[in-house]
Amino acid sequence: MPEEDNFPLPVLVGRDRERDILYEGLSQARHGHGGCVIVVGGDGTGKSRLVREAVRRARHGGMSVLLGRTGSTGPAVRLRPLTEALAHLFRTEPILEHPSLRPYRSALGGLIPEYRSPGAPPVPASPVLLGEAVLRLLSVTGADRGCLLALEDLHDADPGTLAVVEYLADNVAGQGTLLLATVRQGPGSAWDLAQALSRRCSGTLLPLHPLDPPAVRLLAASRLGLAPEHVPEPVVDRLCRDSAGNPFLAGELVRAMLDSGTLVLDPSGCRLVDEVRTEVPSAVRHTVAGQATRLGPAGRQLLTAAAVIGERFPVSVLGQALRLDRDDLLRHVRAAVTAGLIAPGGDDHDWYAFRNPTTAVALLGLLTPADQAALAQRSAEAVHELHPDLPGEWCAFAARLAGRAGDVPEAARLLVLAGRRALNAGRLWAATETLERAWELAETSLDGPLRVDVLHELLCALVESGDAGRGLRLLDSLDDLCHPAVPPERLAAVHVQFARLACLAGRRADAVVQLEAARAVLGPDAHGRQTAHVDAVAAHLAVDTPEQAARLADRAVDEAERAGLPAVACLGWQARGVLASRRETDEAQACFFRMRQLADRHHLPLWRARATALLAEQRWLLTGDADALVRSAERTRRIGAQTLRHTVGSLLAWDQALRGRYAEAERLVTESAAEAQRLGLHDAVARSILVRAICAGHQGRRREVDEALAELRHAGGTGSPYAALVHGMAYAVCALLEEDPDRARDELARAARCDSQRAAPYPLAGEHGLGLLLDVLRGEADWRRCREVGESGPGRLRWNRQFGLLAEAVLLGRQGRREQAEAAVTAVRRGPHPVAVHLGLRLVAEAARTDRWGEPVDWLRQAEEYFRQAGLPTPARACRAELRRSGVVVPHRRDTSRVPPPLRLKGVTEREYEVLELMADWSDNRSIASELFISPRTVEKHVASLIAKTEQANRAALSRYAARFRQ
Repeated sequence: MPEEDNFPLPVLVGRDRERDILYEGLSQARHGHGGCVIVVGGDGTGKSRLVREAVRRARHGGMSVLLGRTGSTGPAVRLRPLTEALAHLFRTEPILEHPSLRPYRSALGGLIPEYRSPGAPPVPASPVLLGEAVLRLLSVTGADRGCLLALEDLHDADPGTLAVVEYLADNVAGQGTLLLATVRQGPGSAWDLAQALSRRCSGTLLPLHPLDPPAVRLLAASRLGLAPEHVPEPVVDRLCRDSAGNPFLAGELVRAMLDSGTLVLDPSGCRLVDEVRTEVPSAVRHTVAGQATRLGPAGRQLLTAAAVIGERFPVSVLGQALRLDRDDLLRHVRAAVTAGLIAPGGDDHDWYAFRNPTTAVALLGLLTPADQAALAQRSAEAVHELHPDLPGEWCAFAARLAGRAGDVPEAARLLVLAGRRALNAGRLWAATETLERAWELAETSLDGPLRVDVLHELLCALVESGDAGRGLRLLDSLDDLCHPAVPPERLAAVHVQFARLACLAGRRADAVVQLEAARAVLGPDAHGRQTAHVDAVAAHLAVDTPEQAARLADRAVDEAERAGLPAVACLGWQARGVLASRRETDEAQACFFRMRQLADRHHLPLWRARATALLAEQRWLLTGDADALVRSAERTRRIGAQTLRHTVGSLLAWDQALRGRYAEAERLVTESAAEAQRLGLHDAVARSILVRAICAGHQGRRREVDEALAELRHAGGTGSPYAALVHGMAYAVCALLEEDPDRARDELARAARCDSQRAAPYPLAGEHGLGLLLDVLRGEADWRRCREVGESGPGRLRWNRQFGLLAEAVLLGRQGRREQAEAAVTAVRRGPHPVAVHLGLRLVAEAARTDRWGEPVDWLRQAEEYFRQAGLPTPARACRAELRRSGVVVPHRRDTSRVPPPLRLKGVTEREYEVLELMADWSDNRSIASELFISPRTVEKHVASLIAKTEQANRAALSRYAARFRQ
């Protein structure tokens, strides 16, 4: 190394702590307190860079610097690093003739020819004598300025060098010399010596850990000539992943990514081009090959076999494939771990992983494709020998090895098995991903039965995960599946899954075509076991013809349960329950309970989740309680059942809309709609539109309801099953908020016509609720109809029941049964749907006033306050008009009011509230009049009115009330 640095050093990043320790050691040496520091790290971790930093610092501080390195090629040369270090000293300085060195000239002569007597051959000195001679020499050369002796790569040094180093480390503390050595961690004498010196406090170990992401960013920025903030996160993430924080690898990868075009410099800094592949740099391949070679032939073979398996690998499989006994296997694994090439790969002691992905790729480059295939085949056979049934992840693991061995059909079959297991366990994400890989392998295969099996399982996963769009894009695959070797039952099953996907996408005609194709493939003499699945799906399609749908569902359930097909039976029970829910809730719940029992008995988690969601839906419809829906939403999100998740999510948004929480409802449908559209989930999209229509209608925004209905018709044609609900739950309510009951009745009639043409999924279009109330108010419905509706399944649903109770209250009031009428209204007022409650109070108040029952004035005040706060001026004005007709003085409403809502509901005016505020201080009439610039007589009138409205006994009680209210 030259005396002065004539070239800049690379930027030192991520080593601040290590650098500071070296700086402190050099400072201590300059002051006569020596020491030993051993830098420990694998290849490329920056050991030499730290040494160069120490050398630079020492030279700039005027210290004597001696630098030696062990040779990396060929056998170790005796005392090579010491000879190189001392030779450098005598190349730059005169021969030292110091009295303290004379006794050691012969010992030093083995290292320095100048100290050797003329004509005398070199005589090897003992390590102790040679160590003491070197120690004396260092003391002389570093006198008054300090000395740095840096010896690199001691892991390749001869035993004599290590013996001298040990002596120096044990004795250097009393003089001004810093001994700096670098060692690779791993089996060997040098590593043993480093640990021994550390244990007896003769040396400080300085391990070099991987760089963290900020340090990798700094390194990349220095190599690219950019400011650190101009290196984006994706670049840093890629470098951290592929280099595992190794500085050498990270630097080489930056260069390779630039050369390949993966990394592009631009005015804003740099960016990744993902579609461009980066080859492993040759310097990295050379380094990895050297690391593997140092482990010996067996160790290298183990590492290359592990690289064929992947970045993570089970050592038990390696041992079986390479026919290594356990002791040899563990010895090679320990050596690779110590060398920093691999590390434990998780909680399972059998699994290990390469420290960085680049190592595995570089090792693969040492093998020919034929070698890789042979090792993969041996590893696959080892997996089957160790785990014959391929439980858990071993199935997909064996499939990956079969693919790398070139056995594509076997890989596809194993992936189908793994995907089917994941699907049956309810792990939809894993099932879909695994079966997608299987289809990629089987898509071009000439094995017809294999292709049918793979396609069927993939379609099942896509049905359950709700990706209708992806599934229907595979329809063209049917053209290549008509193969004599394909069993008709398997081909029919594929048609059935395509029919289910078409149902999800709202393509009913296509679904019918697929079911007809399935029946044609099976033939007229097909057994009930074969047609049960076809009947179950057909029942869902025939819901608009209840008798036919019920017949198909019953037949599907009977045949499926007889043949032991629990999933098909669940589908049939679901169809039964959906049909029943339109007429009788108890029957629907019984069907869904039976569905859940089957799922529990046969361990079908997806069907259990579906049955649980349907039961939660029934509970919400009956009681308005959405807690079970919330739990179901979380469960479906976890398992990845997209169709079910969007269905439950739309119900929760619907619940929020009916509760008057429109912003939250809009947020929920906005989050869901885009994904549902992408997945092709027609029903979920339609539900989102319905919720938006209800939100708009309940806020009196007719134009937005018009837009929603137009969007619904565009999405599903004129026959959307949700059209009836838009008319009955959005338009009719909107018309009543516009004080147009005739129009509301027209909308309810339109809803009934839509429902008769295409039945709504829920009987909430108004016939069993709002329509009944309007008919009772007009005198067009009597007790008989009221009881029929109230006792029916639809009449018991929470949304309908609140209007049914109000209708009963009106009829009870007409009969003079005031207490029962008031009890019915009280039950409604406790309900969770504020628009329905206050609209209902507004509608029945006139009947209550006429028939002299209830508290119509209080109801109207509450309704007026609610509508005013909700920004609905038309019904608010109607409430005030009705109050005036009742003889109540109605205060003028400003745009903003200081009167708290509880007092507004009692009819307290702005001026009265001002008087009440002053009464909290027990002020008399004259003081209040002076404060408000009114007469004492006017104050007295306001006080009297306040006593009446707040129901206080006297003026003193009113003052106490005012004080409490202010607090």
